[in-house]
Amino acid sequence: NNNNINNNTTKSTPPFLGGALVGAAPDLSYRYLLEKLASQNFLIVATPYRLSFDYIRTCDDIIGRFERVAPHLARSYGALPVVGVGHSCGALLQVLITSLFPDTPRAANALISYNNKNVKDAVPFFEEVVAPLFVGLAGDRNVTLHHESDYSSEGNSINSGINYDIPSSTVAMNYALKLGRQAAQGQLPPDDLLTEIAKFTAPKKGPLSTLVPDKIIVPPTLRTTIQQTLVDPIVQAQREVGILSLPMLDQTLDVMEQIPSLIDEVADGARDFNPPPSSVRAAARKAYRARRTLLIQYRDDGLDESELIESLLGEAKNVMRMKRPMVEFEIERTTLDGFHATPCLAPPLEVATQIENVLSGAGGRGGDDNENSGSGGDEEKKTTVRENLRYKGADETVEELVRWMDEGNL
Repeated sequence: NNNNINNNTTKSTPPFLGGALVGAAPDLSYRYLLEKLASQNFLIVATPYRLSFDYIRTCDDIIGRFERVAPHLARSYGALPVVGVGHSCGALLQVLITSLFPDTPRAANALISYNNKNVKDAVPFFEEVVAPLFVGLAGDRNVTLHHESDYSSEGNSINSGINYDIPSSTVAMNYALKLGRQAAQGQLPPDDLLTEIAKFTAPKKGPLSTLVPDKIIVPPTLRTTIQQTLVDPIVQAQREVGILSLPMLDQTLDVMEQIPSLIDEVADGARDFNPPPSSVRAAARKAYRARRTLLIQYRDDGLDESELIESLLGEAKNVMRMKRPMVEFEIERTTLDGFHATPCLAPPLEVATQIENVLSGAGGRGGDDNENSGSGGDEEKKTTVRENLRYKGADETVEELVRWMDEGNL
């Protein structure tokens, strides 16, 4: 959300990519960090993506999403430098985009908690436990809960209720998520969805098969009555007390929708990422071309590989100097307090400000912050609140990003 940005003072356009899974809803998972950057007049483009074992396909999708909005941003804000910002898997994707997609320029990159591990190193017991489990969950995505072979031609059960073909749990998950999406929007499921679910759950043959119609049609008058008398009042009451937030529920479902597709990818044979870590390292070493790079790592982050990518980018710097000796190529690494999930650990900026004012006793009834009240004591108390609530690290991350971009005139 960049509603508070002044068109005349906008600094740069950072396309932001979040970490694995949470990257599907960056404005939910990283809202504090993004709002703080936007408050400093950076034009944040939080780009959601679906996690996949195929990083190249994911990068293609990310680039396509950004290119669709880039012309509008250029018309509204003018030509601005594009600074890639990524956390964890998002940092890795920024490196791939900068190395493998020469038509996608990056003036600079800020890579937070960069890591590039094999699946078996990133996911404990992947080969022994996770992969077999996922194959079993995926099952046969072409059968329903009862297969035709369970019944004789007369429709009688021939296997005492034992199914030899296991239906796909991922198909069932997807139907559940579709129902969840309708519920989040305060709507009854459409007839087509009800028909699909009925066909999936019902036997193809046997005594119960005749009970399922070819198409389920809820009469419009009945649908309207249920919607107006039952659904709408509940939804309205929940929204009034803040229980139901449509954007939050939608984005939570965006995150959850990745799980069935990842299970299916493993069931279809995926056992490592494409490209694998060795190929990513080779690409970064030979083709990385962002002229300025900031690496942010956290002291208690066991997944971080910032030092490795710093070494690879140092080799890329030497390659660049041989090709274009006059080009500046800067790499900076900084270490902050925190751990891998630190950038995600903060409430929305407005909520955080209210919490800080209440718990620190700062700002009075008007809610003035330290800049207006001039009280250094108040700011110290707010810092203590951030530290106690475990999002001081997210605040320091923003400060480091702003410092680095301002120093580079980005």
